[in-house]
Amino acid sequence: MFKNHKILDNRDIYLLFTLFFTLFLNEYTYAQGKQANNWYFGLHAGLSFNSGSPPEVLFDGQTTPTDSGSGVASISDENGNLLFYATGFQIWNKEHQVMLNGANIGTGTSQGAIIVPDPGNAYLYYFFNFEYIGVNEVNFQYSLIDMTLDNGRGGVLPNKKGILLLENTSFHLNAVKHSNGVDVWVVVHGLDNNAYYSYKVTSDGIVEVPLISRLGSVIHVNLGYLKISPNGKKIAAAVHEVGGGCEIFDFDTETGLISDENFINVSRGAYGIEFSPDNSKIYINCGGINPLFQYDLNAGSPEEIQASEVLLLAEYAQKGALQLGPDGKIYCATAHQYIGVIHEPNKAGLECNYERYSIYVGDGRAVGEGLPSFIQSYLNDPEYATTQHCAGQPTQFNIANTNGIDSVYWKFKDFGNMPNDTSTQ
Repeated sequence: MFKNHKILDNRDIYLLFTLFFTLFLNEYTYAQGKQANNWYFGLHAGLSFNSGSPPEVLFDGQTTPTDSGSGVASISDENGNLLFYATGFQIWNKEHQVMLNGANIGTGTSQGAIIVPDPGNAYLYYFFNFEYIGVNEVNFQYSLIDMTLDNGRGGVLPNKKGILLLENTSFHLNAVKHSNGVDVWVVVHGLDNNAYYSYKVTSDGIVEVPLISRLGSVIHVNLGYLKISPNGKKIAAAVHEVGGGCEIFDFDTETGLISDENFINVSRGAYGIEFSPDNSKIYINCGGINPLFQYDLNAGSPEEIQASEVLLLAEYAQKGALQLGPDGKIYCATAHQYIGVIHEPNKAGLECNYERYSIYVGDGRAVGEGLPSFIQSYLNDPEYATTQHCAGQPTQFNIANTNGIDSVYWKFKDFGNMPNDTSTQ
């Protein structure tokens, strides 16, 4: 996006920022906002990041144990106003009522729902989830939501509900922005095969012939999460079965192609996985005794990445989702009524500061095993770039990704001009 620009190291320039601001830049950048600010999950549990970090606990959610507490999704507008949320079974509108035509939308699964705005129409949203066919077969499908229906509360279009995309899949599902910053890739995995299917969502609709990448393990068990790194360069799949682990590949946001396998072997099948916001670490939750691990993706070879393993929790915990939040922290569904938090996930080892019992979700409420999935690009760390590097000429500094920024303060370490070496522009 910023070709031939020098990216300055943090030793040269300091960015101090608070949450949730969108800057206008003189070069094109992704439209970042607060789409991932409101979460609903488990038994009537919820969090809102609209007031910053730590998030506010919400008490108005309608998700229930019948809805598995897994496979949840939610979406807000760019200002953080809730639009709707869902399990694999049902969709609720912003007033916490069942959305028009939003009941019986599919099946509850471990990671069975994600919401993608239509790149060409601000009022349309694609809802991707799964539906059981018979006892064992699961199909991947989508529905189309029109937010102009029901007086702005939204509704599922009757002729666009439960449209089949792919037969016989696992529950692995995630999404990321295309390299053009407009379109979106939605990725799903097949069952009893090693195929990843990348569907492109454009302003013209879903390209229903996916790009297929065949590599890695044959997945025989539906359970487990699929995650794409916030910068879109890596994709990881939890293999939740005997001999399983976590497979990590390169992802091409221009073509949707997946390549270059790196398998991380854990003592049992992985379930919840998540990348750090700077894309340098991956976290894996297996459930059971000694369930939570960190790995350094910059350690070197696959063997060196494996050797970088750090155990973060040396006691029993439930298997559950790990989800990066808008505040750059990773939230963990590892306890019944508490959300665990990895406060500094970019840091190595125990310095990442995992707190198991961090957020109490409230009396009569429970976390469940799932947390909402989002387009991962919403959660990428802010990045900055420069133009004009000639001596004697002013250098222009631009933030290339404004995710999670409320205001900006530049500190240039220009000792000759101190204290006038700062800017808030």
